[in-house]
Amino acid sequence: MTVQKEGYGQPVSLRERVHFLDIVRGFALLGIIIVNYFLIVDSVKGFEMTSDDVLHNLVSWFAEGKFVTLFSFLFGVGFMIFMDRAAQKVDSPNKLFARRLSILLGFGILHITFVWVGDILSFYAISGFLLLAFYKRTAKTVLRWIIALIVFQFLTPVFTMLYNVINTAGQKNPNFSEFTLFSHSSLTYIESISARWTDMVTMAASSFHMIYSMFLMFLLGVYFVKMEFFKDMEAKKPIWKRIWIISTIAFLITQSSILLDMFNFSNISSVLGQNGGLTGSMFYMSTFAMLFLYVPQLRGPMMIFTKVGRMSLTCYLLHSIIGTVLFLRYGFGLAGHIQSAGTFMFSLAVYFVLMIFSTLWLRRFKYGPMELIWRKLTYGKVNERSKATPLHSEKSIQK
Repeated sequence: MTVQKEGYGQPVSLRERVHFLDIVRGFALLGIIIVNYFLIVDSVKGFEMTSDDVLHNLVSWFAEGKFVTLFSFLFGVGFMIFMDRAAQKVDSPNKLFARRLSILLGFGILHITFVWVGDILSFYAISGFLLLAFYKRTAKTVLRWIIALIVFQFLTPVFTMLYNVINTAGQKNPNFSEFTLFSHSSLTYIESISARWTDMVTMAASSFHMIYSMFLMFLLGVYFVKMEFFKDMEAKKPIWKRIWIISTIAFLITQSSILLDMFNFSNISSVLGQNGGLTGSMFYMSTFAMLFLYVPQLRGPMMIFTKVGRMSLTCYLLHSIIGTVLFLRYGFGLAGHIQSAGTFMFSLAVYFVLMIFSTLWLRRFKYGPMELIWRKLTYGKVNERSKATPLHSEKSIQK
């Protein structure tokens, strides 16, 4: 109807949510918090890590690069859900999505300026504009692009390795120990503001691989929605089982880079390790799907992640604020005195606080505070004081 297409449309209602995606999003945020807090502490200490730090190695092997990649996948899924909904309500869904991304970019810029240089929102917003070229493409076309990007990602370190062998006098890759985040060593908060943009210029200059991997995962999320893998998941158990088997084998192959690196096969290790984010994120997501589908008794406990998942933007920004205040010198300065076990425990404690906050907030409101602002700026007025409809995971996969 023409009347429906006036204005900016409306966001997806809670009844239309796929609760499994909220579970995965909430779990992914836990991993992001752990990795980011280790990054903050390590940067303050000058990345002086010892090889016998078991907990630090476990985080590096099984979390680093995996959860931010999983978040990118979910961003691609969210893009398709948003566009499908917007196409039914407005004449120009592309403009509405562009508006949404512009607002997200604004959040990212504010986040960088006033909170933390490790922002991903601005990268998501800028890379997200490329997705508009793929909304109306067929699943087969999107899959071809995914395969091409994966092949190129595998071949890039091979070409780099060959170039370094031929050009032995060439410039070596920068070492983390030589990289300093000035904003993490600032004595005052005011000093840190200008230092963050100095750090951002340095980080942005070497962010091509991150943006490349991010966009690859965007497309993979688009492909999963186009193939309707998240629709009626119960009927697609065999498909999800195949996805899990393939993801597990691929993850084990890329994780073998750890052993290869120990035996000084660094060239092969770099080729495999560079794709660990892709395989790791798909392994974690498909493992949750297998547990969700084949072990119904776990669906209730898994729902504890949904509240954080539904407030992922708010919780992401809050974890940055809490982490920088706790660890950096202009706050409590704990980074210089804390060990890996303490960093890990702080990560879990902050996530637990965010879970409680999200649960209490969503008892009163439909959306998190930042989600509400984002939706209002994107769609217009939203009835924010209506209580959320009770969630039932069983219904979400049987529709």
